[in-house]
Amino acid sequence: MEFKDLLIEHDYYCADRNFYNRKEGAEWDSFDEFLEVYNKLNPDLNFVFRWDLRENEEKKEKYILEIFMVFQRRGVFSPHIIDNITVDDFEKIKEFLQPRFEKLVKMWLPFKIQE
Repeated sequence: MEFKDLLIEHDYYCADRNFYNRKEGAEWDSFDEFLEVYNKLNPDLNFVFRWDLRENEEKKEKYILEIFMVFQRRGVFSPHIIDNITVDDFEKIKEFLQPRFEKLVKMWLPFKIQE
């Protein structure tokens, strides 16, 4: 996998704000800033169900990463918009998302993708 592989188009967008509680979610100036808070938190309680990476149309060679979580015990949708993503963030993004992907797949066992 390479950084460009993360630039995918989903069939449908995800809301970038919590309709019921505007205090949930946040905007971050960097992936490192986001990681300072969320890297240490329990992935069961802060369940990542989706992410989107897109080019930043205003900043050349910069990207915007959106990470969407559900705080399962509280039933809260929490979108996080992370600015100033660069290709140099790729390994950190993979390290953060890979175990959360594995958690997501485990939640749906015994189902699997039918080919």
